Amino acid sequence: MRALLVILAIVCPQAGGLAQMGSPGGGETQAIALHPTDPLIVFVGAAKGLCKTSSGGKDNWPSTGLEALSPRAIVLDRSNPDVVYAGTYEMGVYKSTDGAISWTRASSGVTNGRIRGLIIDPSNSQVVYAGTDGGGVFKTADGGKTWDEANRGLIDKTVRCLVANPSKPEILYAGTWHGVYKSVDGGQSWSVDPEGLYDIDVRAIAIDPSNPSVLYAATSPAGVFKSTDGGRSWALGQVPLAGEILALAVDPTEPSHVYAGTTKGVFRSIDGGRRFQPAGLQWSNRTWTLVFDAKTSPPTLYYGGEGGVLKTTSGGEWWDVTGPLRQ
Repeated sequence: MRALLVILAIVCPQAGGLAQMGSPGGGETQAIALHPTDPLIVFVGAAKGLCKTSSGGKDNWPSTGLEALSPRAIVLDRSNPDVVYAGTYEMGVYKSTDGAISWTRASSGVTNGRIRGLIIDPSNSQVVYAGTDGGGVFKTADGGKTWDEANRGLIDKTVRCLVANPSKPEILYAGTWHGVYKSVDGGQSWSVDPEGLYDIDVRAIAIDPSNPSVLYAATSPAGVFKSTDGGRSWALGQVPLAGEILALAVDPTEPSHVYAGTTKGVFRSIDGGRRFQPAGLQWSNRTWTLVFDAKTSPPTLYYGGEGGVLKTTSGGEWWDVTGPLRQ
């Protein structure tokens, strides 16, 4: 089924009835996480809870819990995908060790429960970072049992997004209300370059997986900026993308292809962020997340937002609904 101009959604069965994820009632998809080896396993978080599919979306996306906790960030341990962390918007971090069958709260030391981003260190899965809306960055070195602040030098603690260099995970970037902060020591200290993106609202950051020195930053209301030197300096695209930009993704096989999720649909650049053109879903008022699955050929781009969960392998020429229609 193709999604063109109609708003479609997935349904998440729960105790006591069906929760309409993607519905106007607050069930928009706000987070997507992919299994590291199985392309059919996908996790999504929405205002109504966290759902998991093991069939690429053909099994009605059964609920795994965390109902009404509004998961905003989901991350899997690549070395053991049964370990899943979910960041909620009010109640901190939760952890599952059985593939999201059961959950325990793992927020001891996290003083701000509004989680915006989660990162697991690929070289040491006991190390996890959490970006919060108002409390800055927190770090655990014991798999979520205890957390400590990691905010030295981070003046703006409204963290909109948190990403890590894929080849050097000790290099972190935090998009904040007042620019991009960078840590080169695993969150022990942060700095912001006055010549870079400073005193501007950064909503999303994407790193080119083939060249981690190349970064893109979605700002409000200025547009998409690009850095080719690891965040020291930034340049605005030749034709700025207007509107509110909430998500970014770089094609893992075509790094000059950059996707931006906005409040007016998805846009694509094929020239490294200089110019953007519509790439579908222009009916969507919010695109909360864009995630590439490099395990498929061609890579699959997942959309999470007002329309639930959709995916494309055609650069946005058409989008497939990954779950059943709203009932």
